[in-house]
Amino acid sequence: MNGNRNLHLNQPKKRYMTGLDGLRAISVLAVIAYHLHFRWAEGGLLGVEIFFVLSGYLITDQILFEWRARSGFSIVHFWIRRIRRLLPAMIFMLTAVALWLLITDFSRLQALGGHFVSSLFYVNNWYLIFHHVSYFESFGPPSPIGHLWSLSIEEQFYVIWPLVLLIGLCFAPRRGRLMLYILGCAIVSAIAMAIIYEPGTDPSRVYYGTDTRASAILIGAALAVIWPSWRLSDNVSSSARTMLDMTGVLGIVMLFILIGQTNEFDDSLYRGGFLYLSLITAIVIAVLVHPANRLERLLGCRSLSWIGKRSYSLYIWHYPIIILSSPVVNTEDASYMCIALQVTATFIMAGLSYSFIEEPIRRGTFWTSLKSLCRSGAGNQLGLAIIVIAIILVLTSWKTDSSDPVPDVPAAGPGTRPDGKATIRPFQ
Repeated sequence: MNGNRNLHLNQPKKRYMTGLDGLRAISVLAVIAYHLHFRWAEGGLLGVEIFFVLSGYLITDQILFEWRARSGFSIVHFWIRRIRRLLPAMIFMLTAVALWLLITDFSRLQALGGHFVSSLFYVNNWYLIFHHVSYFESFGPPSPIGHLWSLSIEEQFYVIWPLVLLIGLCFAPRRGRLMLYILGCAIVSAIAMAIIYEPGTDPSRVYYGTDTRASAILIGAALAVIWPSWRLSDNVSSSARTMLDMTGVLGIVMLFILIGQTNEFDDSLYRGGFLYLSLITAIVIAVLVHPANRLERLLGCRSLSWIGKRSYSLYIWHYPIIILSSPVVNTEDASYMCIALQVTATFIMAGLSYSFIEEPIRRGTFWTSLKSLCRSGAGNQLGLAIIVIAIILVLTSWKTDSSDPVPDVPAAGPGTRPDGKATIRPFQ
């Protein structure tokens, strides 16, 4: 009896870390601000890199937890959970975008057929590479689902990494050695980006590539091996707690500086810049997952937590809403009213997706929730919300003049590179 009690007490326990919700919120807001062309978020594209590090940490931490707590790990169950968590919301978004284009611009929908299929099977990043879809110099109307390349990288990681990690646990059971192996692979990935990248040329290959972007995910994974959340104790001295908080604050400040000052055309970004950001992000995560940190009270506040929990929905919805509600030909910056409407539509659709698609399917209560929704009459409110979104899309794009020919220049936020070449704001 006592032996069973001691065994139960020694089992690792998982806890929800609200501070990570705040980091997710910062990341997705940076990406949204970047796509809205806010000058103070020129490095908002780095939000995706932060997401990569977070994914690497959380997935590896979860696998190691199950390996320890259950003396094994079911890869099939892991894959099923990931599919239920990610795929339904994306199918919902892809269906909505396809229906909108079917009604408003069927030829554009036909041209994007490969983008839809590759996104559905999570190989969009390689589709963009093999079809030479430029990161910087795209002509004509941009794809409203061009941001899904990053989800393809993450899903490829979810498929391959559990197998690799379990093999690693068998051959390198010591955490220190396993961490070094993972860091070694991360360095190889960063070196591959630096070698393949050619200054003055289109960096699309290194930006989209799973091999060249894996360093961020692997750095997060290495951190999880040596710093698992379920093995950390809040029993630390006050000086250690203060040092922990100061390190976290410094790391977050550095992230904000990088988001505000990073230039997407800077060669250094592809020659160690992404690696540098990933290491800073890993430090911030190490602080936020420690139970003794006090930053969680700030980053885990209600507003940031709400955004962080819906960060996936916000990410998948913000770009199609921005693209589909922006005039194809636009010589002026978007007005504050237009931006406000786009952000409002994004948050409404993210909230609907999270409440009626993501959570019910993840919990296995989708059909029950759907029946309750119909019986309560809330379906009318849902329909009204969707109509409001459609009206917002029309209102924000009404200035488009279809009689004017589309010029042979970038169509998604034209700008100028330091070398004078015209560019568009790249997909995220």
